[in-house]
Amino acid sequence: MGNLTPTGSSNRFFIVFCKWCRVGCHHPYPYLKELAQMDDFFLADPDAKRPSQNKRKRALQASKGSIRRSRREEEEDSEDDVGAGTIDDMDLEGDRGPEEEESGEEDSRETAAQKRLRLAKRYLAKVREEAADVGEVDAAQLDRDIIANRLRDEALEAVGKLFHAIADKYANIDLADPSRVRTFKSGKNHQLSITSVAIAIPSIHRPSTPHQPASHRKPIYIYSASKDASIVKWNFWTGKRLHFIPGGLKPTKKLIAAYGTKMPAQHVGHKDHILSIAASSDGQFLATAGRDKAIHIWSVGEDKHLGSFTQHRDAVSSLTFRKGHNQLYSASFDRTIKLWNVDEMSYVETLYGHQDQITCIDTLARERCITCGARDRTVRLWKIIEESQLIFRGGGSGTVHAAGEDLVVMDGVRKVPKVEKQANAAGGSLDAVALIDEDLFISGSDTGAISLWTPNRKKPLFTKLRAHGPGSRVRKANPEGDNGEEDKVEDVDSSDGKCWITALATVRYSDLFASAAGDGYIRLWKLAKDKRRFALLGSIPMPGFVNSLVFFEAPPMPTSLDKEGDTIATTTSNPSTAATRLARARAAIAKGELTNKPLQKDVLYLAVGLGQEHRLGRWWRDKRAKNCVKIISLAP
Repeated sequence: MGNLTPTGSSNRFFIVFCKWCRVGCHHPYPYLKELAQMDDFFLADPDAKRPSQNKRKRALQASKGSIRRSRREEEEDSEDDVGAGTIDDMDLEGDRGPEEEESGEEDSRETAAQKRLRLAKRYLAKVREEAADVGEVDAAQLDRDIIANRLRDEALEAVGKLFHAIADKYANIDLADPSRVRTFKSGKNHQLSITSVAIAIPSIHRPSTPHQPASHRKPIYIYSASKDASIVKWNFWTGKRLHFIPGGLKPTKKLIAAYGTKMPAQHVGHKDHILSIAASSDGQFLATAGRDKAIHIWSVGEDKHLGSFTQHRDAVSSLTFRKGHNQLYSASFDRTIKLWNVDEMSYVETLYGHQDQITCIDTLARERCITCGARDRTVRLWKIIEESQLIFRGGGSGTVHAAGEDLVVMDGVRKVPKVEKQANAAGGSLDAVALIDEDLFISGSDTGAISLWTPNRKKPLFTKLRAHGPGSRVRKANPEGDNGEEDKVEDVDSSDGKCWITALATVRYSDLFASAAGDGYIRLWKLAKDKRRFALLGSIPMPGFVNSLVFFEAPPMPTSLDKEGDTIATTTSNPSTAATRLARARAAIAKGELTNKPLQKDVLYLAVGLGQEHRLGRWWRDKRAKNCVKIISLAP
């Protein structure tokens, strides 16, 4: 089209003389102006020279070739991005040194397959170095099968398919042996019931130097929280208190009236009952929450306050960290779940759906969590990425198995009399929930029933009635299992009201889990091979209300020989004695005394938060119990 020249004086329409049509026409001038800027065949200037047909074909083929190349590059990028839970999601590079930064230009030129091969080789070298540091042996002695098994386990764990059958190892141990229990006495630390415990194992562990004692072990910290709003940090190895955070005064009307304008200074920490405490998987952060509606974040290494979140409108009942990440999930009595980014100390989002107070929350490696909603009798699985939730309805009554112990079929089978409903209730309020793996989880109710669930079914796979409380059973293991005698099973006679399941804990990706109530026992359960039932494995006497349970693995406690060696090492720390110890070690290696020495494997422990009262109220009080933290060793 040629030049467009307006010939009229109207604001909207112009008479335009067009060189192409050779006439004057009435059209909106802005529209014709846009047409003048278009590079189209039909709007081209008839006087201009048109390209030949061969040139147009070559241009068309060039454009098609560029489209094919762009599509091929997009497919290669999509093949490289295979999603979460694969080798691309693992931190294989670690901290890059100055030499690696200089070679960044060379890395940019390598293909995706070459990059994966390079990262895999680097990861294998890192595994060999870690295994050599743990056992203090030569890396050449490591078997390739060990590395292959570790890689397989990490890959399965990343996608939630790893499963270990370990329950049989604890079938014949004497759980009632008092020597297995260590008590961390509260004394002047906690004045009221322990409500929650957490284990913090920092992942950064510096190797020992010649000037450090031989008893140097990786740090393991136990945190306990109480109704008096105080927090205590314990040393797992010595049992001594390392740090104490006192609770503040609750700003009640009486307190404000008594102090008036002379209120105490601003307190950093909680001012009411602490209901939950959680540690990140890397052992760097600690989160606490309670009835003061606040979530406080603490530094494990520096023992200082980092920040707080106050967005909840009611008491925060439960906290959990996503495994392998510093993403925090919080559940509250305001019927919401909130997500937090602890690295950036920021709020992420809020999840809605429960119709009653949320009492417990749990999560694993995937970006999802599971919660129970107390009196709404639902367990909900939240899929954060998909922005959806699965609802599982519990409670009610059902048909009892012939043995009178287990509930297999829920409501709708037959009409049940009211008396039988009260006797065989599967749960009125669901107050505890825990994940076994990504496809299995358990829940506990205030009637003493424990249910096994899977995301593929809306009703439980299996429910154990009277797991705690009146009519429950205690299995006493026979330490001398070789005699052919079976374990003794006895009925427990406990008062009504103490069958409330207060805590559930699972050994992640295994067939072992524990439950607790106020009936004086902690029970260990074994999951069947088909993952559709579970049975009683053993019972641990524990008077009082067990408000918190946590499984964790740690090296075994030092024996008398280790303690003697430690004392010698601590008393002699000068370079000459260090050289003497080095000479002794070399001589022992030359004799072959240390070459065939097996490595010490980690032992399974169970941390218990014990109190005289239930963590959510003061309905009962057991004066026999003490407000303390106990560590139970489950070493076979």
